[in-house]
Amino acid sequence: MTGKMIVFKGKVIPEWIDYNGHMNDACYVTVFSKAIDEFMIHIGLDEAFREQRQVSIYTLQSMVHYLQEVSEGEPLRVEVQLLESDSKKLRVFFTMLQDDKNEELAAMETLLLHMDMALRKAAPFLPATQARIDGIQDSQRLLEFPALAGRSISLSRPKSS
Repeated sequence: MTGKMIVFKGKVIPEWIDYNGHMNDACYVTVFSKAIDEFMIHIGLDEAFREQRQVSIYTLQSMVHYLQEVSEGEPLRVEVQLLESDSKKLRVFFTMLQDDKNEELAAMETLLLHMDMALRKAAPFLPATQARIDGIQDSQRLLEFPALAGRSISLSRPKSS
């Protein structure tokens, strides 16, 4: 496998539409959260593995970029790129696309932490999980770094040199 992985496909449901007639901001995060769950399966942390090994993933930080309005019924696709990782953390970048037109609708950069649920403490990935993470990292090493990754919130644009 090379390139970004698809971690969500679905249509915008009526419950996600707000008083402005487009997808509510919290529902973008709902979709990204579902994408995180699917990404966990890609790295081997499915429900059975989490229960058996008493491990999970916690979200430490997220930055969402709302790029376009999204309407009811729009077909969505979310792709993920693993930007970097270490023995306990993953920095991932999710891109929400209008599936038919391949247009970017939103993006979310997230820092995830591997947890030992018995101890409720951060813990290194188990070897099988780490191997899958390393494989994804290797397969995505040549992907272009997303322009929105690492951005912070500011009222003014930084001056270019």
